[in-house]
Amino acid sequence: MATYDKGDRVRVTATFKTAGTVTATTSTSTQRKPDGTDTSLTVQGGSGTGIYYVDVDLDQIGTHTVKVASTDVVIASETVELEVTKSVFDHS
Repeated sequence: MATYDKGDRVRVTATFKTAGTVTATTSTSTQRKPDGTDTSLTVQGGSGTGIYYVDVDLDQIGTHTVKVASTDVVIASETVELEVTKSVFDHS
């Protein structure tokens, strides 16, 4: 698992395919922060049909879990965990 500094912004991508073919679909995304709160993220279309991304602001120290779910043609999801530590530049 990669480690990030508090305050970083990370792009998480997901690709949804059926039988190897990229398929147009609708996606939603949720970020669970280390304090247990959930935040809805805006899903953007990527460089091709079926490719999606979300930009995640890592504003708390601990493990952030991000889930991008396809809710249309392909029913699937991708979940990633991002570990956040205190930045050497964070003096608070």
